[in-house]
Amino acid sequence: MKAMFSMNKYLHKFTDISVLHRLELFDKLVSPILNYSCEVWGFIEGSAIERVHMQFCKRFLGVKRTTQNDFIYGELGRMSFKNVRLYSILRYWIKIINCTENKYVSKVYSMLKSDFENRQNVKNWCSLVRNLLCELGFHDAWLAQSVGNVNMFLSLAKQRLKDHFIQNWSNRLEHSSRALLYNHIKCFELQPYFTLINIKKFRVCLTKLRVSSHRLQIEAGRWNKPDSIPVNERTCTLCNQIEDEYHFMLECMLYKILRVILIPRYN
Repeated sequence: MKAMFSMNKYLHKFTDISVLHRLELFDKLVSPILNYSCEVWGFIEGSAIERVHMQFCKRFLGVKRTTQNDFIYGELGRMSFKNVRLYSILRYWIKIINCTENKYVSKVYSMLKSDFENRQNVKNWCSLVRNLLCELGFHDAWLAQSVGNVNMFLSLAKQRLKDHFIQNWSNRLEHSSRALLYNHIKCFELQPYFTLINIKKFRVCLTKLRVSSHRLQIEAGRWNKPDSIPVNERTCTLCNQIEDEYHFMLECMLYKILRVILIPRYN
């Protein structure tokens, strides 16, 4: 957190830095601290680490802290840090199996591997590496304790980790009650409007609309106290229809004049 606050302090002086470069600075200045020595402990979920990651992303996007994390992953084309750690673990495993046997790390690895293979239900670093390789379709690599072309293996592993993450991300969104709009527009990549819109306040407004970080009733009714308002009752006070993003943009009579001015007739 100290490193992130220090970085943000300097970023306030350079307001023209692009979103891509801000993310790159975070990955180079803060991520190494969050994931230090993750080759050893990186199999954990690390919810506190991911919370720092999401706090940074949501802050510079200008959205609410309660915005669903999956929306942020999709808008920025970023994966969770657990996926980053799993890739680092695979690189470390390759380094171990290729080092000389007289090194301590090789001896410890052999002890863990022997313990895992000779006793049932043993859960250690080696068993978790084996499970990860099997999940990614590299069981043969574990049996052979070799990967062949290292660069090709790492490239393929990185792509499979990304594919698995995107698949799980897409499944979560399909079952999310908050993703009624986002399921229609979702695309896992850094969205083009981050580079096309140079004025921050306009970019933030578009982000808020896309990720449902707004005050329309479809979202505000969710947080009503003491009980949330049923979806079919989250209506516009003027039109008496469900006040969602579609109604706000294209139907509500309150914004008819703006719509005539700003949206060409052929659209």
